[in-house]
Amino acid sequence: MPQTLIQDLFAGDIRREIEEVIKVDQTDEKIIREEISEYHPTRTIRASYTAILDRYLETPNKPHDGIGIWVAGFFGSGKSSFAKLLGVAIEDRLLLGDHAADLFGKRTGDEKIQVLLKSITSKIPTDAVVFDVSTERGIRTGNQTLTEITYRMFLQHLGYSSTLELAELEITLEERNQLDAFKVTYKKLYTRDWDKEKGKVAIALNEASRVMHEMDRSTYPIADSWVRAVKAKADITPVLLANRCKELMARRRPGRTLVFVIDEVGQFVARDVQKMLDLQGIVQSLGRVGRGKIWLVVTSQEKLSEVVAGIDDKRIELARLQDRFPKELQVHLEPSDISEVTSKRVLSKNAAALQQLRKLFQEHRGRLTENTRLTADIQLPALTAEAFGDLYPLLPYQVDFIIQVVSGLRTQGGASRHVGGANRTIIKLAQQLLVNPAVNLANQAVGMLVRANHIYDLVSGNIESELRDKIAAISQQVSHPMAEPVAKAVCLLQFVKSVHRTAGNIAAVLHSAVDADSQISAVNEALEALVKTHKVRLGDDGYRIPSPVEDDWEIQRAKRQPKQGDINRIVAKIVEELWEPALSI
Repeated sequence: MPQTLIQDLFAGDIRREIEEVIKVDQTDEKIIREEISEYHPTRTIRASYTAILDRYLETPNKPHDGIGIWVAGFFGSGKSSFAKLLGVAIEDRLLLGDHAADLFGKRTGDEKIQVLLKSITSKIPTDAVVFDVSTERGIRTGNQTLTEITYRMFLQHLGYSSTLELAELEITLEERNQLDAFKVTYKKLYTRDWDKEKGKVAIALNEASRVMHEMDRSTYPIADSWVRAVKAKADITPVLLANRCKELMARRRPGRTLVFVIDEVGQFVARDVQKMLDLQGIVQSLGRVGRGKIWLVVTSQEKLSEVVAGIDDKRIELARLQDRFPKELQVHLEPSDISEVTSKRVLSKNAAALQQLRKLFQEHRGRLTENTRLTADIQLPALTAEAFGDLYPLLPYQVDFIIQVVSGLRTQGGASRHVGGANRTIIKLAQQLLVNPAVNLANQAVGMLVRANHIYDLVSGNIESELRDKIAAISQQVSHPMAEPVAKAVCLLQFVKSVHRTAGNIAAVLHSAVDADSQISAVNEALEALVKTHKVRLGDDGYRIPSPVEDDWEIQRAKRQPKQGDINRIVAKIVEELWEPALSI
């Protein structure tokens, strides 16, 4: 009977394309449909959607100012997907002929969510302005406020120019019923459409000025009169933003509610008091002016309480910020959610495979549990038959392990940053562990497991080059065959603060197969060789890879070998001091 390969276990195509990161401002209908079809809302996620949709539906009958929704979750947890699909579903976009609310409701499999969405789309027609503040912040300068960025995106959504001076001109002309005449005059002068050309700011301002001269020569006697008269842009305050939202929605989208979905707000405000006060001003003004007609959904890697607590000296001043995001509208995506999503989206097994894995687990349960047990400061997910079948070839603890590794990589050096420009989600990493040529577990026999060195091989491009080069050279400098895998495991464990860096834990994260013996002896030998050659150090906090500074010290110390004469003099001095009679008191 031929040996079963890991790739034969899965219900779906493990080599299908999976987007590395959900782009909240992605508008392609086909891609959004695919995002909905791939989405897996867990029980807790469905409960959060239900709470938000319930509140949204009741608002027209009970107007209020609690319109802030805070979606928190670690990197790769799915917070962007949660926020984006909430906006898409409430807006009920048409996606290749089908309504987004219907598609999303069916995907949740939750009857209450489906009923709520049907009621919302029929009773509360909605516009959603969805964008990522980290990609829109540089529209003109790098120091824009969240208020200004939000206002620009709102103007663009309604069809106005995103250049404030031109937008003000359009708004004023529209109020005077002169905007159509302006567009006709522009086309007559330039034989082009204003709406297509106004984005070319470098020339649009001067062209608009000439049009104003043609339309009103008494006010603008020469072609550049208007552009010269344009005052420096006024500050866009949260109050102005809220009032303009109300006014312009009534003008261009009468009867519709407005929802802002802004991704990465937590990273944007990043413990900056002024930016956080700006956010507080926005949600406060939208709530007060809109009274449930203007909503704000934001995402963050931290809970709102953690963001506020991070600024001690302004905590009282920022206390109102928490009040503007009602507790029932604060969503926190947990690691257990991503574990379930990973098992369903990438690692879902066919019925025969689940039976085979259940039998394999029962046969080797005792030794597998013992050989992969980790000591840690937190309680790790239990290794059960169900969890083994759902996540294989990953083990339950490895999802949390990968989360902490990715989070640690993003903050190495003390600064938050995106990993390598291509932010690998946990889901994408799970797929790559199967199909990436560097690991290629899919083509290995059932029973083989994901190991820490496999994970290292996939994320190594995001590890600081000095550390990566040191580990790459170990195979040439240390003869033990386990030296390099052990060093890779130690390296990753340095990012996983909750798991102890002991020999036993290193052996556990390098355990190779369900039915394999423990590698603790080989790991101990490799650690001894690595410590002896100064590639790894053993400290109070466990094994670690030395820093470049520590390496330099070892080199300098090695250069300072004493001569035999120096040794003899030191020994003689010590002996003399030992035999010298102590003074009597």
